[in-house]
Amino acid sequence: MNQLVNKSQQIMIQQVKEWGEIIINWETANRYKLMDINKNEIGFVAERHKGLMTTLGRQFLRSHRPFSVDIFNESKKSVLHLSRKFFFFFSNMFIETNEGVRVGAVRRRFGILNKKYDLCDEYGRVFATVKSPFWKIWTFPIIDRSGKVQGAISKKWGGVLKEVFTDADCFLLDYGQGAWTDNQRAVLLATAISIDFDFFEDNNSRN
Repeated sequence: MNQLVNKSQQIMIQQVKEWGEIIINWETANRYKLMDINKNEIGFVAERHKGLMTTLGRQFLRSHRPFSVDIFNESKKSVLHLSRKFFFFFSNMFIETNEGVRVGAVRRRFGILNKKYDLCDEYGRVFATVKSPFWKIWTFPIIDRSGKVQGAISKKWGGVLKEVFTDADCFLLDYGQGAWTDNQRAVLLATAISIDFDFFEDNNSRN
């Protein structure tokens, strides 16, 4: 895990889509490439497929569906596991090592004018928040406990054709100047994935 989360000060998270999925709008399990700023691949992310119920949940529950996600390093070794149950409004994603040790959690919270997450360490303590106005739909500042912006998660523009015809997303996770621990960096990476599921999962159906 440490090699992955410390690999780069910035990580690009590129969703992988297949043409069949784009054309017929049939959602398959989410997959992402993890790259450094020079686009060298440093790992990948794959949603677990658990049979027919998972497939149906993906089609009808969409971004509110339960899911399990594995993060692999560049040696194709599973290093982190993310899990989340079905939710109506506020989600809780838990991050564990491959050995089942709790690393932290990402908790979506209520906000009238903001998209808000609490980022928790392995003891359940909030070490940072992500708080972004609804009108800034592609920028998610990372704010530490002192109230300072110490990094950001941002969706990158993919071009007109891509934005119109597919929900394949690309995010940049910038760790900024924050003195993050390895576990906190892992939670920040999980937060970027949670944001994609929560706010950009349904682009295809909207378009």
